[in-house]
Amino acid sequence: MAIIYDDPDYWFAGTPKKTKKSKSSAGVSSVTSRRSNYNPKKTALNTVKAINKKVPQVVVKISGSSKGADKAQAHATYIGRNGQVELEDQDGNKYTGTEQKKVLQAWTAQGMHDKHESGARREAFHFVFSMPNGTNPEAMKQAVKNLVKEEFDGHQYFIAQHLDTDSPHCHVLLNATNIKGERLNPRKQDLHNYRVAFVNKLAEQGIEATATRRIHQFKYQDNIKQGRLHGYVRTGENFEPKQPTAEQMKNIKATHKNVAEQYKTYANALSADHMELKNEIKKLVDTHMKEKGRGK
Repeated sequence: MAIIYDDPDYWFAGTPKKTKKSKSSAGVSSVTSRRSNYNPKKTALNTVKAINKKVPQVVVKISGSSKGADKAQAHATYIGRNGQVELEDQDGNKYTGTEQKKVLQAWTAQGMHDKHESGARREAFHFVFSMPNGTNPEAMKQAVKNLVKEEFDGHQYFIAQHLDTDSPHCHVLLNATNIKGERLNPRKQDLHNYRVAFVNKLAEQGIEATATRRIHQFKYQDNIKQGRLHGYVRTGENFEPKQPTAEQMKNIKATHKNVAEQYKTYANALSADHMELKNEIKKLVDTHMKEKGRGK
């Protein structure tokens, strides 16, 4: 089961601190900076309203990593569709055609290890930001650009947008080491923070979305691997979700009960200034209880 955080503010707004970074090459410890405009109660209201309205959920994931510039370059070639799709870097420079074949030269010149096979650490991360079909692609890409500029300030990266699938998405190839020599090491909670930040950046572009774990929506998910699911899509084979066992269902119900109680405790502690949030939480929990009564 997914983690249930002690503070429900983290369910909605993520943690107030950015991703912790390692010491720089000079041995200087990095200071973990705080997120701008961190307002958990406002974010909580927007999030719970979005759950009740069943607005789209954002997808943010790390699809892979590179331990050497050769693999990072191969990924740049892939997301650039061999020069057919524009790559844009952190400075707004754009690359198409054969010029994409050498975009990693600057990273290598600054000390990135050259061979993935002999690499000892992750030199680059491969991120994917995705939204459902029908999302305005220009606005979505701008949201991604604004997010990575703020979240990964000081890092080099390339962005490419793909519109040839059911879900428009942006790939981000990110240099793990910033200009100060500090290394990024994103964890599971950081991914949730990125999802929350993505929602906020989409909202600035007029796109409504939300970022909550399925467990906080009183849902559960079959543990099918992403690669296997893609295989079903490629072959056209029908995917039959695996139903939970009786023991698993017992654990799911117990966890959902725990989530409902935490929602109620959180709502009861809200001041009169947050009455709208309290009412939205009550609506969410009441809807869950009604669906539970119908056996959903």
